[in-house]
Amino acid sequence: MKNKFQNQKSLLLMTRRKDNKTLEAIELCTAAIDTLEDIVDYNKLMGIEGTIAKSFFSAYFQDLNWKGRHPRMRDDEINLTLDIGYTILFNFIECNLRLFGFDIYVGVYHRLWFQRKSLVCDIMEPFRCIIEHIVLLAFHRKQFSNKDFELVKQEYHLKHDRSYEYYCVFFDELIKYKKAIFEYVQSYYRCFMGRKSIVQYPEFIMQ
Repeated sequence: MKNKFQNQKSLLLMTRRKDNKTLEAIELCTAAIDTLEDIVDYNKLMGIEGTIAKSFFSAYFQDLNWKGRHPRMRDDEINLTLDIGYTILFNFIECNLRLFGFDIYVGVYHRLWFQRKSLVCDIMEPFRCIIEHIVLLAFHRKQFSNKDFELVKQEYHLKHDRSYEYYCVFFDELIKYKKAIFEYVQSYYRCFMGRKSIVQYPEFIMQ
Protein backbone atom coordinates (compact mmCIF):
# COMPACT_ATOMS: atom_id res chain seq x y z
CA MET A 1 0.00 0.00 0.00
CA LYS A 2 2.82 2.40 0.77
CA ASN A 3 4.28 1.79 -2.68
CA LYS A 4 0.84 2.31 -4.25
CA PHE A 5 0.36 5.62 -2.41
CA GLN A 6 3.83 6.76 -3.49
CA ASN A 7 2.95 6.17 -7.12
CA GLN A 8 -0.45 7.82 -6.83
CA LYS A 9 1.31 10.87 -5.38
CA SER A 10 3.82 10.79 -8.25
CA LEU A 11 1.04 10.78 -10.85
CA LEU A 12 -0.65 13.74 -9.19
CA LEU A 13 2.62 15.68 -9.09
CA MET A 14 3.22 14.90 -12.76
CA THR A 15 0.01 16.75 -13.68
CA ARG A 16 1.52 19.96 -12.24
CA ARG A 17 -1.95 21.07 -11.20
CA LYS A 18 -2.37 23.40 -8.24
CA ASP A 19 -6.15 23.12 -7.73
CA ASN A 20 -7.65 22.17 -4.37
CA LYS A 21 -8.58 18.62 -5.40
CA THR A 22 -5.04 17.81 -6.49
CA LEU A 23 -3.38 19.45 -3.50
CA GLU A 24 -5.72 17.64 -1.07
CA ALA A 25 -5.06 14.30 -2.75
CA ILE A 26 -1.30 14.84 -2.60
CA GLU A 27 -1.58 15.77 1.09
CA LEU A 28 -3.58 12.60 1.83
CA CYS A 29 -0.99 10.43 0.06
CA THR A 30 1.86 12.12 1.93
CA ALA A 31 0.16 11.66 5.31
CA ALA A 32 -0.54 7.98 4.61
CA ILE A 33 3.02 7.30 3.48
CA ASP A 34 4.40 8.95 6.63
CA THR A 35 2.12 7.10 9.08
CA LEU A 36 1.49 3.76 7.37
CA GLU A 37 4.07 1.78 9.34
CA ASP A 38 2.23 2.58 12.60
CA ILE A 39 -1.06 1.07 11.39
CA VAL A 40 -1.67 -2.46 12.60
CA ASP A 41 -5.44 -2.71 12.10
CA TYR A 42 -6.39 -4.30 8.76
CA ASN A 43 -9.76 -2.56 8.49
CA LYS A 44 -8.17 0.82 9.20
CA LEU A 45 -5.68 0.23 6.39
CA MET A 46 -8.51 -0.64 4.02
CA GLY A 47 -10.31 2.54 5.07
CA ILE A 48 -7.23 4.65 4.34
CA GLU A 49 -6.84 3.01 0.94
CA GLY A 50 -10.46 3.76 0.10
CA THR A 51 -10.19 7.40 1.20
CA ILE A 52 -7.05 7.98 -0.85
CA ALA A 53 -8.49 6.20 -3.89
CA LYS A 54 -11.58 8.41 -3.86
CA SER A 55 -9.49 11.58 -3.58
CA PHE A 56 -6.89 10.43 -6.12
CA PHE A 57 -9.34 9.47 -8.88
CA SER A 58 -11.41 12.60 -8.36
CA ALA A 59 -8.33 14.79 -8.76
CA TYR A 60 -6.47 12.86 -11.43
CA PHE A 61 -9.39 12.40 -13.83
CA GLN A 62 -11.20 15.64 -13.00
CA ASP A 63 -11.00 16.97 -16.58
CA LEU A 64 -12.57 13.78 -17.96
CA ASN A 65 -15.92 14.29 -16.20
CA TRP A 66 -15.05 11.82 -13.45
CA LYS A 67 -18.09 10.53 -11.54
CA GLY A 68 -16.52 8.03 -9.13
CA ARG A 69 -14.77 4.66 -9.26
CA HIS A 70 -17.23 1.86 -9.99
CA PRO A 71 -15.30 -1.34 -10.82
CA ARG A 72 -16.92 -3.73 -13.28
CA MET A 73 -20.20 -1.79 -13.36
CA ARG A 74 -19.77 -0.45 -16.92
CA ASP A 75 -21.68 2.71 -16.03
CA ASP A 76 -19.30 5.15 -17.75
CA GLU A 77 -16.53 5.16 -20.34
CA ILE A 78 -13.59 6.01 -18.08
CA ASN A 79 -14.35 3.29 -15.53
CA LEU A 80 -14.73 0.73 -18.30
CA THR A 81 -11.44 1.80 -19.88
CA LEU A 82 -9.67 1.47 -16.53
CA ASP A 83 -11.18 -2.00 -16.06
CA ILE A 84 -9.88 -3.08 -19.48
CA GLY A 85 -6.40 -1.85 -18.63
CA TYR A 86 -6.42 -3.37 -15.15
CA THR A 87 -7.46 -6.74 -16.61
CA ILE A 88 -4.52 -6.70 -19.03
CA LEU A 89 -2.18 -5.71 -16.19
CA PHE A 90 -3.64 -8.47 -13.98
CA ASN A 91 -2.90 -11.12 -16.63
CA PHE A 92 0.60 -9.73 -17.17
CA ILE A 93 1.37 -9.90 -13.43
CA GLU A 94 -0.12 -13.39 -13.17
CA CYS A 95 2.19 -14.68 -15.92
CA ASN A 96 5.23 -13.34 -14.08
CA LEU A 97 4.13 -14.86 -10.76
CA ARG A 98 3.57 -18.25 -12.39
CA LEU A 99 7.15 -18.18 -13.70
CA PHE A 100 8.34 -18.38 -10.08
CA GLY A 101 5.86 -21.03 -8.97
CA PHE A 102 3.78 -18.92 -6.59
CA ASP A 103 0.40 -20.10 -5.35
CA ILE A 104 -1.43 -17.13 -6.83
CA TYR A 105 -4.57 -17.76 -4.75
CA VAL A 106 -2.82 -16.98 -1.44
CA GLY A 107 -2.33 -13.27 -0.92
CA VAL A 108 -1.19 -11.02 1.91
CA TYR A 109 -3.24 -7.82 1.78
CA HIS A 110 -5.94 -9.47 -0.30
CA ARG A 111 -7.09 -12.34 1.88
CA LEU A 112 -7.86 -15.88 0.74
CA TRP A 113 -11.27 -15.85 -0.94
CA PHE A 114 -13.15 -18.25 -3.18
CA GLN A 115 -11.53 -18.45 -6.64
CA ARG A 116 -9.80 -15.06 -6.27
CA LYS A 117 -6.16 -14.89 -7.32
CA SER A 118 -5.33 -12.82 -4.27
CA LEU A 119 -1.56 -12.69 -4.72
CA VAL A 120 -1.98 -11.25 -8.21
CA CYS A 121 -4.25 -8.58 -6.70
CA ASP A 122 -1.50 -7.81 -4.18
CA ILE A 123 1.39 -7.56 -6.59
CA MET A 124 -0.43 -5.46 -9.17
CA GLU A 125 -1.19 -2.68 -6.65
CA PRO A 126 2.08 -0.72 -7.15
CA PHE A 127 1.69 -1.05 -10.94
CA ARG A 128 -1.88 0.23 -11.28
CA CYS A 129 -0.40 3.68 -11.83
CA ILE A 130 0.82 2.55 -15.27
CA ILE A 131 -2.75 1.97 -16.41
CA GLU A 132 -4.08 5.16 -14.81
CA HIS A 133 -1.34 7.21 -16.45
CA ILE A 134 -1.86 5.83 -19.95
CA VAL A 135 -5.65 6.16 -19.71
CA LEU A 136 -5.34 9.88 -18.94
CA LEU A 137 -2.76 10.39 -21.69
CA ALA A 138 -4.71 8.41 -24.27
CA PHE A 139 -7.89 10.43 -23.73
CA HIS A 140 -5.92 13.68 -23.90
CA ARG A 141 -4.21 12.55 -27.11
CA LYS A 142 -7.56 11.49 -28.62
CA GLN A 143 -6.36 7.88 -28.94
CA PHE A 144 -9.33 7.02 -26.71
CA SER A 145 -12.67 8.78 -26.96
CA ASN A 146 -16.15 8.51 -25.49
CA LYS A 147 -17.32 7.96 -29.08
CA ASP A 148 -15.56 4.56 -29.01
CA PHE A 149 -18.28 3.22 -26.69
CA GLU A 150 -21.92 2.33 -27.07
CA LEU A 151 -24.66 2.09 -24.45
CA VAL A 152 -26.43 -1.28 -24.43
CA LYS A 153 -29.08 -2.00 -21.79
CA GLN A 154 -27.72 0.70 -19.47
CA GLU A 155 -24.14 -0.63 -19.78
CA TYR A 156 -21.27 0.84 -21.75
CA HIS A 157 -19.38 -1.44 -24.14
CA LEU A 158 -16.27 -0.75 -26.17
CA LYS A 159 -17.10 -0.96 -29.87
CA HIS A 160 -15.64 -4.09 -31.43
CA ASP A 161 -13.78 -2.22 -34.15
CA ARG A 162 -11.96 -0.14 -31.50
CA SER A 163 -10.83 -3.04 -29.32
CA TYR A 164 -7.57 -3.63 -31.18
CA GLU A 165 -6.48 0.00 -30.80
CA TYR A 166 -7.18 0.00 -27.06
CA TYR A 167 -5.35 -3.28 -26.45
CA CYS A 168 -2.36 -2.05 -28.45
CA VAL A 169 -2.13 1.16 -26.41
CA PHE A 170 -2.18 -0.78 -23.14
CA PHE A 171 0.26 -3.47 -24.28
CA ASP A 172 2.67 -0.95 -25.77
CA GLU A 173 2.75 0.88 -22.44
CA LEU A 174 3.16 -2.28 -20.34
CA ILE A 175 5.99 -3.55 -22.51
CA LYS A 176 8.01 -0.50 -21.48
CA TYR A 177 7.87 -1.82 -17.92
CA LYS A 178 8.28 -5.54 -18.59
CA LYS A 179 11.82 -5.61 -17.18
CA ALA A 180 10.82 -3.64 -14.08
CA ILE A 181 7.84 -5.92 -13.44
CA PHE A 182 9.90 -9.11 -13.94
CA GLU A 183 12.66 -7.85 -11.62
CA TYR A 184 10.08 -6.81 -9.01
CA VAL A 185 8.51 -10.28 -8.97
CA GLN A 186 11.94 -11.92 -8.99
CA SER A 187 13.05 -9.82 -6.01
CA TYR A 188 9.77 -10.50 -4.22
CA TYR A 189 10.34 -14.24 -4.73
CA ARG A 190 13.90 -14.07 -3.36
CA CYS A 191 12.79 -12.08 -0.33
CA PHE A 192 9.88 -14.43 0.30
CA MET A 193 11.95 -17.59 0.00
CA GLY A 194 14.80 -16.08 2.01
CA ARG A 195 12.43 -14.94 4.78
CA LYS A 196 13.93 -11.48 4.55
CA SER A 197 12.83 -8.38 6.44
CA ILE A 198 9.94 -6.41 4.94
CA VAL A 199 12.30 -3.46 4.40
CA GLN A 200 14.20 -5.55 1.85
CA TYR A 201 11.17 -6.24 -0.32
CA PRO A 202 11.11 -4.48 -3.72
CA GLU A 203 9.44 -1.23 -4.68
CA PHE A 204 8.32 0.06 -8.05
CA ILE A 205 8.64 3.82 -8.37
CA MET A 206 6.70 5.53 -11.14
CA GLN A 207 8.78 8.20 -12.89
